[in-house]
Amino acid sequence: MDKRFKPQTPEQEYEKRINLTKVIKANPDWTIAQIVTYIRSELHLTLKEMSKFCKVSEKTLQKLEDGFDNPTLDTLNRVLGRFGMKMGVVFIE
Repeated sequence: MDKRFKPQTPEQEYEKRINLTKVIKANPDWTIAQIVTYIRSELHLTLKEMSKFCKVSEKTLQKLEDGFDNPTLDTLNRVLGRFGMKMGVVFIE
């Protein structure tokens, strides 16, 4: 956790993660960069902490947040999967 913020209880962390998914679901027009940045900022994680948690490099995560990366589905699923989300293709009929 970013040292600028007071540590939260497990209950507070759980509530924050639930609210996080609600906000992301309510904003389907957000880009991947906006979603990843929002997750990291809301959970008060440093780039280093989030990269360790998601098992991607800090540089990859930074590029993803800046919108300069063209990540694979595997990379996106490694990042988003840790927060209960998954990227995929949906066919609309």
